Amino acid sequence: MKKIYLFSLAALTLGLTACDNYFDDKYLDNGDPQISVVKTIDYTLTSDDYKTIADNKVNKKYAANLDSINETEIYSTSLAAVGEKRCFNDMASADMYVPAYIYNKYPQFDAGSTCNITYLTDEGQPLYLELFNQTIQYELKAKDYKSIYGDETNYLTPDNEDLVTNFLPMVDDDYLCGAKYNFAEVVGGPVSVKEVLYIYKDGVVWQVYSSADVNAQILPAAANGQAEKWLANTYPYAVTDQVVVLMTYDSKTKFYVATEYTFNGETWNATTGIIEETMSFMLGEGWAANLSTYYKQAVAGEGNMGKIQLFHYDLEDGISYIWRFDNLYGMRGSAYVGGPHYGEGWFVTPKIKLKNATAPALSFDHALNYGPLDETREQQVTVWVSTDFTDDVHSATWTQLPWNEWNGETGVPDANSWTYYNSGRMDLSAWNNQTIYIGFCYKTEAGQTCPTWEVKNILVNEPEEE
Repeated sequence: MKKIYLFSLAALTLGLTACDNYFDDKYLDNGDPQISVVKTIDYTLTSDDYKTIADNKVNKKYAANLDSINETEIYSTSLAAVGEKRCFNDMASADMYVPAYIYNKYPQFDAGSTCNITYLTDEGQPLYLELFNQTIQYELKAKDYKSIYGDETNYLTPDNEDLVTNFLPMVDDDYLCGAKYNFAEVVGGPVSVKEVLYIYKDGVVWQVYSSADVNAQILPAAANGQAEKWLANTYPYAVTDQVVVLMTYDSKTKFYVATEYTFNGETWNATTGIIEETMSFMLGEGWAANLSTYYKQAVAGEGNMGKIQLFHYDLEDGISYIWRFDNLYGMRGSAYVGGPHYGEGWFVTPKIKLKNATAPALSFDHALNYGPLDETREQQVTVWVSTDFTDDVHSATWTQLPWNEWNGETGVPDANSWTYYNSGRMDLSAWNNQTIYIGFCYKTEAGQTCPTWEVKNILVNEPEEE
């Protein structure tokens, strides 16, 4: 069912007194803004928070209103499920119910504040599994074996195993069936139970399932509860991101249950459908999700750098770091300590999901002082994007974002001063619908002039509507 929004949740909450926002405009000077209640907060919901959200009176009223308007109970039921399953769902999403929670958690915040909330949401199983979850089962009966042998023999062998298709039911195209039968490698040999997946497609009689698109098979009964171990033994040479669909029969529903497993390079993991996401909520007249903003970190003036991580490599003796957080100036990178030094330093944003993005771009304000005035300048300070970063910059794959000129402004400052310039919109559309990390790299070599690079007001969003 499509979600319907007929009134703003913000209307159910009280407005807060507005004041200046430290997420400043370009060229704002470096003076202390003296603001204590306009903040950017990074917060991850705990297990208990979902129950609090589901029990929130404002949220219950919101869900009940939607149910009344649409003559249904699905909104209230879905909200209750948030508290029970400790995750959001399609009919009770974070953008609908987190605002009331934030209002209660941070009542002291003023307009202009931002909360980057990390949470779990149940997106359900991949759609392609619907076909596999409709798989029926046929277990060969005594009369089936007898029609083959004419006696009491109750198993098949490799010589007559292809006769299984004679007993499978008549169905429409695109049906799957798990055939279950007794099997022995040789006549008179030990008998075991075997299950094989068959498909009826394009009017062709039942045939053993095989597909270049989806590797699906029935998990042997002896391996029930040990799917990951069975996969490891069956696919000892699996490659990263290899996918296998395993199916187990549910005697209650009379259908197989299909589960997708993916190899991450070390272990096989089931796709649960529950994913972690981060959404920005901003306070105006009331709290509301900013669906066009994927990441926002003011850095300066807020007492912390959020979930930014720092990494340093190959530092010359005499320096122990390059990047550090400064509450007044933001992220400050420099290899100058009593003189120039060489080294490599990165600060990396938390993961940024460009879900349903169309024209996302990165922008930030930065100042560059004491650096070289030739092309070396743009080689010492660079910005990169990665989709596979985990916990080490050098083990990830990175793509450099080019500096640009946008609206007459230079992307990288071309003069030595503490004047902040805007980077311009650095295009991220190549990563639409992917999860990315953005890395800011400061790197100097022996004998080079060492600049100081200050970065703040980091923003990843869609362009504003004109």
